[in-house]
Amino acid sequence: MSGSGSVVLRTVAWCAGVLLAGAAVLVAVVAGFGAFVAPAEARSDRDVDPVTAFTRLAADDPAAALRSCTPARGTDVDALAGALPAGAVPGSERFVVADGDLTFVSAPITGTVRGAGDRAVWAWGRQGFAAVTDDARALTPELPGPAVYGTGPDAAGAVRVATCVEAAQRAARSGAARTQGPVAPVR
Repeated sequence: MSGSGSVVLRTVAWCAGVLLAGAAVLVAVVAGFGAFVAPAEARSDRDVDPVTAFTRLAADDPAAALRSCTPARGTDVDALAGALPAGAVPGSERFVVADGDLTFVSAPITGTVRGAGDRAVWAWGRQGFAAVTDDARALTPELPGPAVYGTGPDAAGAVRVATCVEAAQRAARSGAARTQGPVAPVR
């Protein structure tokens, strides 16, 4: 019986080995096919620029964008009043964005012959105001340009503050609830 018991054990072991090998091949085939046809894993795009995302939000939902905009204090815009041409009136959509050592200020300007206004952005720093955008330079040609602070109209703070003005204007045109964010810090 010892010989036949050995044959039975070898046969059982061989069958078990074949079944395990078959199961392993089946698992590999199913997993490989699943990886091939399964939808891609959801990933966040880490390269999304926050300014671009904010600009999109302001276009899609201006009221939501305004909740993260900081309204300018009256003194922020009043400081520019002396540099504006006669008859120029800053609109009520006044915003500031602090970006490092600079504070970007924007407000639509009306009452000028030149027609400049909605994209007017100025930067405030240790050397006073500088006209950042073309509209601001047209309105205040005696102020230095953005090079004085090593910035420009494509700077994150400049784009964000101008976008806040645009969002406020869109919200006003659409009748959306206009809710603004936190009050600007006192300097």
